[in-house]
Amino acid sequence: MKKNFLLIILALITCLSSSAQEDSVRFRWDEITWNETMDLFYEPGYLTFAGGIGNMEPLLFEGNIIPYYRIGIDAVKKWAVVLSPQVIVRMYNKYSYPVQTPSYMPRVILVHQSSKHTREYHDWFQYVSLYHHSNGQDGYFYTDSTNTVVNTHDGSFATNWFEAGVFASRAHSSRQYYAKLYGKYCFNQDTMLNGMYGRWRFNFDLKFEWNVAKTLSSMGLRFFDEKESIVSNTLKFGVICGNVEKLNSADWRRIVLDYTLSFRPSFLQDVTLFCQYYWGEDYYNIYFNRILRVFRFGITAQSRFFVKEQKMVKK
Repeated sequence: MKKNFLLIILALITCLSSSAQEDSVRFRWDEITWNETMDLFYEPGYLTFAGGIGNMEPLLFEGNIIPYYRIGIDAVKKWAVVLSPQVIVRMYNKYSYPVQTPSYMPRVILVHQSSKHTREYHDWFQYVSLYHHSNGQDGYFYTDSTNTVVNTHDGSFATNWFEAGVFASRAHSSRQYYAKLYGKYCFNQDTMLNGMYGRWRFNFDLKFEWNVAKTLSSMGLRFFDEKESIVSNTLKFGVICGNVEKLNSADWRRIVLDYTLSFRPSFLQDVTLFCQYYWGEDYYNIYFNRILRVFRFGITAQSRFFVKEQKMVKK
């Protein structure tokens, strides 16, 4: 697994860095459209099967509902506003099958395309975002007056975040590459979270998309003509910074690691199968006060990464 991670990182960094072979006749990056880059930027919605293998409670499913509504505010598509009323829910496999304390995460994103290089065909974007994360509860944070056990049943959890970062994409033949570097700051949160919940977060995401069917078709296998079978590797690395009383500045529990391998065969249309390993602080609102370790399977439904070509008219 570690070797696989290293190979992915090396491949993506090499392809996303400035190439020393700009004038090479034998190799050129393909043009990648605004829509294709934005599809890589969007987080996919997903549905997991049960709670997976790890230390998560028995679940029927976990669902991430995250539609995006994009509003173009510039005629040449240099600026856009994106809205998303994201909700994450866990349905527990116990009496009455409750959905306890969903994560409500509405957000607004301002995106700017800073450059479009005509020879290298890659996109660089910057973005800023404001979002809220809460569980919709108003109970006492702890289960009793001892102030030792967090009330995960109906304890109040509310935070507000400012996020900013850059992302870039490149494409070549049947492959697309994507990287995103960003940081976020929790500027307003429940007072009970002070000293327990790190206000500063820094993250680095890498993604590699490969249209296997297109590659096989180019090798003369006509069965794969006009088909799309997409393999995707996504690696996310994060660090939790700021004052957390139980953790020193170099504590390994500040690390967040998320690796997802997904596959969409052509016959499934817009549904993708995936497996995922997550290790780090639990992202499910008031459950943050534990390290979540889970390997799980599920399906995702998202905007298509390989859309029909929509090239901009060059002036």
